[in-house]
Amino acid sequence: MGIIKGVLATIFLSGITLMMFLLSQMTLESSSNIGPPKEENKREKSICFIMGEDKPGYEYFTLAKAYYLQDENEKTDRVVSTCRSIEEIILYLNEYNNQEPWSTIEVVLHGNPYSGLSTKIRDGGLKATPKHLLKSTLTNDLPRLEEGTINASTNINFWACGIGKNPFINMALDSFFQSKTGERPQIYTSPHFVVFKQQTGDSPPRKLKASYWPYIYKRGYRPSESTIAQAMRQQYPGDAIQWEKAIKKTTNDSSVFNNSFHIPVSWTVIYDRKEDRPNVSTQAEKWDWIDSQSSLLEKINELNIPKDKFHWTVNKIIHTREDGSKVPAIKAIGMATILCVLDTSV
Repeated sequence: MGIIKGVLATIFLSGITLMMFLLSQMTLESSSNIGPPKEENKREKSICFIMGEDKPGYEYFTLAKAYYLQDENEKTDRVVSTCRSIEEIILYLNEYNNQEPWSTIEVVLHGNPYSGLSTKIRDGGLKATPKHLLKSTLTNDLPRLEEGTINASTNINFWACGIGKNPFINMALDSFFQSKTGERPQIYTSPHFVVFKQQTGDSPPRKLKASYWPYIYKRGYRPSESTIAQAMRQQYPGDAIQWEKAIKKTTNDSSVFNNSFHIPVSWTVIYDRKEDRPNVSTQAEKWDWIDSQSSLLEKINELNIPKDKFHWTVNKIIHTREDGSKVPAIKAIGMATILCVLDTSV
């Protein structure tokens, strides 16, 4: 096989908005880091960053914004919806420095403990995966908070699904939000799945946490309901869930229901010449090629999803680089589906 010129890879979690919307096994989610009561005509003490926009049919960010504008205990003095990277949050805090530390900084975004945060580290840069976050702490390539922006009493709360369970995410955020003078705020990252739920009448939305039970299968190859139910009984033997009932129910108008989201993996390898590319026409050849890609397998392992839980397509392609040049390559796309069973009565 010829010399490999380069590797292009993306691994990301899609359907995060769907996951946030669905996860409503609800007990009240709140941080102990609640800012002080608001006082009229006083300096702004709290700020909330809404780090995304809703896809049609979903209201995660819309309800989060309403929550931080209206909730009696946790509403903030300012809500900002224009930042789309960790760098932009830091730059915003530096630009709008009150000359006195913020008491509370809320950050609402999508995320999970496997693929990280659904935002960029730097404007136009890499996504905030656990690996990229850790690398960024080592290279120290983000700006620092100016003196007086935060102090040891400042609470910075990150609301994204389960990110508090990943130590690399916690380590990175703790590093990024130190000040130039070494001041370190109190960082909270939610270990729960987070959902904002609209209430009836004029009441503001509620911020809730959600527990769930996942079942993973190849996208497009959903097993029968009885097969899924039996597998989940074996996977979660200590949980008294009526799995058959849960798998049949796809709306949250009852205490037990389910829904699904997808995880795609894309991996491209560039070759010197077309003749250098190995054959990938048979299923065995496709698997041989996937197994030869150690970096791809490493990235899949980071997601904690077995490679055989993805439906793979592997094809020879002509890849177009950013400069417009075209090069021979092989591209693999893997798709997995995660079905989540939820129980709102817990």
